[in-house]
Amino acid sequence: MKFIIKNKKIFYGGLVYFICILLFIGFRILWGTGVFSSVDPYVSDLIFALCIQVLTFTLLPFVLYKFLTKQTIKQVGENFFFKKINFPTVLYSILTGILVYIIILFVSSFWATLLSIFGYQAGSATAISHLPVWAAFLISIVSTSLLPGFGEEIVHRGMTLGNTKQNGIKRAILLSALLFGLAHLNIAQFGYAFVVGLILGSVTCITRSIFPAMIIHATSNFCSIYMDFAQGNGWLFGDALSNFVNFITSNWVAGLLICFLIIMLVVTLLSVLLVRFYAHTKMQKFRTFCDNLYRDTRNTPMADQINFNDKIFLFTLFSQAAAQDLKQRIERGDTSIEHIEAEVNRSPLNAIMNSELDNFSPTHQLDYLFYYITIFMASLITIITLIWGIF
Repeated sequence: MKFIIKNKKIFYGGLVYFICILLFIGFRILWGTGVFSSVDPYVSDLIFALCIQVLTFTLLPFVLYKFLTKQTIKQVGENFFFKKINFPTVLYSILTGILVYIIILFVSSFWATLLSIFGYQAGSATAISHLPVWAAFLISIVSTSLLPGFGEEIVHRGMTLGNTKQNGIKRAILLSALLFGLAHLNIAQFGYAFVVGLILGSVTCITRSIFPAMIIHATSNFCSIYMDFAQGNGWLFGDALSNFVNFITSNWVAGLLICFLIIMLVVTLLSVLLVRFYAHTKMQKFRTFCDNLYRDTRNTPMADQINFNDKIFLFTLFSQAAAQDLKQRIERGDTSIEHIEAEVNRSPLNAIMNSELDNFSPTHQLDYLFYYITIFMASLITIITLIWGIF
C-alpha cells in the first residue's frame, strides 16, 4: 500500500487508535461477563481504569506508535504535544475545567431530552459497596478523574490531534472530538463528550500542549464525582443541583431565563479563558525569544545595538523572526501559501487556533483508513445502545 500512503504518521496513528479501541471493547466485554463481580465495584472500576487508561490508552500508543514510525521517545512526545506549562496555565486549565463541567450539565440534559423524544431510556446499574465513603471517593478520583484525564487525552488530543493537525486544524479538532464522543460507546454520553472534545482540542491547539487538556478533563470529571458524593452524603453543595432542578420545574419562565443567563455567562468566561490561553502562550514564546536573543548576542558586537528594556523594539524583532521563519518554511516546502490561506481566514477563533502554523504534509484519503473503520465500528455500537435503550 506504499503507493497510496502519503502521510505515514496519520496512517499509523489511525492503525494504533483502531487497535486501542479494539482492546477497549475487549475489556468492556470482559468486565460485562462479571469476571470481577466478586470484587467491590469501586475496586473493579479502578482495575478497569488501570487496564484501559494506563495500558490501552497510554503505554500501548507510545510503544506501538514509536515502533511503527521509528521515532525516538522525544520525537513521539513532541508529536503528542508534550510541552511544559507554567503555573498560570495550570490555573486557567482548572477554571476551564469547572466551566466545562457546567457546560456538560446543560448539554447532557438537552441531549437526554432529545433522546427521550425517540423513547430512549438510559439504563441504570446500582452496585453495593462496603468501602468507607472516603475510600470510595478517593478511588473514584483516581479511576474516573485522574486516569481518564491522562489516558484518554493521550490517544485523542495527543496522538490523533497531533498527527492530523498537519492536514488542517479545524478538521483535526473535529475528528478527535468525534472519535472522543464515539469512544464512550454509549449514545447517552456521545452528545456532551463530542462538545467537550471540541473544547479540549481547541485548547490543545492554542497552547500547543496536551497538559491543559488533561487538567481540564480531570477537573471536570472531579466536579462530577464530588457532586455525586456530596448529594448522597450531605456534603457542601450536595443539594445545589437538585434544588436548581426543582426551581426550574416549578417556575419554567424564570428557570429558562436563569438557564439562558448562566449559559451566556459560561460561554463568555470560556471565551475569555481561551483568549487568555492564547495571550499567555504568545507571551511565553516572546520571553523565550528574548532569552535566546540575549544568550546568542551576549559578548558580541550586537549586544550594544539591542536595548533589551525596549519591549516594543524586541517585539518587532520577534515578529520579523516569525515572518522570516514562515518564509523559509514555504521555501523548503514545509507549508504553502494555499495551506496558510485555507487555515487562516477572518474568523477571530481561527486566528487564535492558528497561533502557530503547522507544517503542511500532503495526504491521501486512505491515510485515514483506520480512522474511518473505527468511526464506522464505534458508530455501529453507539447506535445499538440507542436501539437497546428504546426497546
